[in-house]
Amino acid sequence: MLRSLAFLLAIPLLLSSVISTAYGHDLPRPRNAVPPPDSLKLACLEKASRLLDEALVFMQKNYYKRENISWDTLGVMARTRLKNSANCDDAYATITWCFQQINESHSFIMPAEKAAVYNNDNNNDAASTPVKPDLSQLVGEIKGEVLSDSIAYLTVPWVSTTDSMICMQIADSIQQLIADLDTRKISKWIIDLRANTGGNCWPMLAGIGPLLGNGTCGYFVSDNEKIPIAYRDGAAFQGKHIRCQVSKCYRIKSGRKSIVVLTGHRTVSAGEIVALAFKGKTAVHLYGEPTAGMTTANATYTLSDHSMLVLTVCREADFTGTICEGSIVPDKIINPNAGDKDDDITKLEALRWLQM
Repeated sequence: MLRSLAFLLAIPLLLSSVISTAYGHDLPRPRNAVPPPDSLKLACLEKASRLLDEALVFMQKNYYKRENISWDTLGVMARTRLKNSANCDDAYATITWCFQQINESHSFIMPAEKAAVYNNDNNNDAASTPVKPDLSQLVGEIKGEVLSDSIAYLTVPWVSTTDSMICMQIADSIQQLIADLDTRKISKWIIDLRANTGGNCWPMLAGIGPLLGNGTCGYFVSDNEKIPIAYRDGAAFQGKHIRCQVSKCYRIKSGRKSIVVLTGHRTVSAGEIVALAFKGKTAVHLYGEPTAGMTTANATYTLSDHSMLVLTVCREADFTGTICEGSIVPDKIINPNAGDKDDDITKLEALRWLQM
């Protein structure tokens, strides 16, 4: 399985409501609306049926729990639901409904317009993006600070693009931040993943690599494969394949380091793969709340209308090969509301521990 795996935030209820609004699934039809001609409605239903069939084929072939699903039954129910729909463009909502029926919370359908932005694809007429998105729409905040003479703090952001140049720029920015902080002879680090809501994990891993260190940091696990996730000399690897690489690799000055990784319920998907990459390593502790629990890996499949099926295809394991089931539970659970409302109690607890 050489397809690049994606780690995309999937909030099914929110996504379902967005799809319903965008495609009229639950919107009332105007009383005096003129129904479309039968020929137009038939063509529209054929297009919707084709999209549903494409999605079901990908699901039946690649879904990581495919052996547990009665695909014939699901297909009949989904096609009946689509045929009886009041809206002939209801394929997206029906695909979302299929995921709900199999209790799959991490897979979803991304409309063509959003897929074009994520893939930096400006050439599709069906999904044209005439205005290039601002970088702030593609990546979360990257920030760092020195907290004491030997302790530094930095964030690893969510990333919502697969554009190779932008991903390199993001990874370069994280490594440059680490290099700037390291001029202060830092030996202890706080890595904040609490606002990392997912996306593309590869620039995250390539960027944080100097603190992660060379070597295998996890695995993608399916029934017949176990593919290593690794960082080596500025590059993040899926098996033997480089998925993101910095323009100039940085190596931290201190040979010994202590790290506290901060997690929370908004540490999702790709954010969780970064947390899992650190979990269990020597002199690394996780502080905060359990993560969102989307510790499975997604692959993406483009449908005929240029929308993108984001499908869970395997499970994830830490560097020892131990498969993660659900949320990543930190070594020390901290209630973020336990202290003064203006204090970041989780960050303060991590700082206190590192100062001991």
